[in-house]
Amino acid sequence: MFDADKILRALQTELPKGLSALKTEGRQAVDQVKGNQDSRNLALGAGAAGLLGGLLLSGVGGKFGRKVATAGGIAALGALAFEAYKKHKGADAAGDGQVFLPNDTASREAVGKSALRAMIAAMKADGQIEATERARLFDRLGQVSLSDEEKAFLFDELAKPLDMAAVVAGADSAEMAVEIYAASLVAIDPERPAEKAYLADLASRLSLDPGLVANIHAEALAQA
Repeated sequence: MFDADKILRALQTELPKGLSALKTEGRQAVDQVKGNQDSRNLALGAGAAGLLGGLLLSGVGGKFGRKVATAGGIAALGALAFEAYKKHKGADAAGDGQVFLPNDTASREAVGKSALRAMIAAMKADGQIEATERARLFDRLGQVSLSDEEKAFLFDELAKPLDMAAVVAGADSAEMAVEIYAASLVAIDPERPAEKAYLADLASRLSLDPGLVANIHAEALAQA
């Protein structure tokens, strides 16, 4: 069975370790080529520059993102999205909780995949990771206890270029649009320029009302 929460934990714990190792390698290489600007830039590389999300599941002040990854998982994310949606829609949202917190396995898996896809895409807002660095990150993540299906999903999403259309395609309802935006928000630092621009573009593509977007941000801060 596909377990989105296991992938969340891998992103929270192992991916930062891999990026940290790449940064260390980059610094060591720079020490060897201090007099050569071109070599210095090459040695740093994309991973050493901190791409794939500067803080990695640390959005909204670094609090709720960690809560999602380590405690409540996808269910915590769904609860956040539902609370923001209820506050925006009022009584009209009364029967929509099952979209955010589905009971059946197939729906939970679909929601989990859409949320993870949105998170990983948001991490790419400030750039793409290079092939050689990606291979080293995959080697580390390959040691995590994930099923073949889970590893395939994670590696595919990390490897592919940023594709906003694929992220938005998961929004087959107004409720899922809220969930996708919330997942993106908690995965990154929304105050950094590239990430802020990414979120603005995502909200536009998802046709989210500005008031609803504000509610999502406020709810994430309130629950952090």
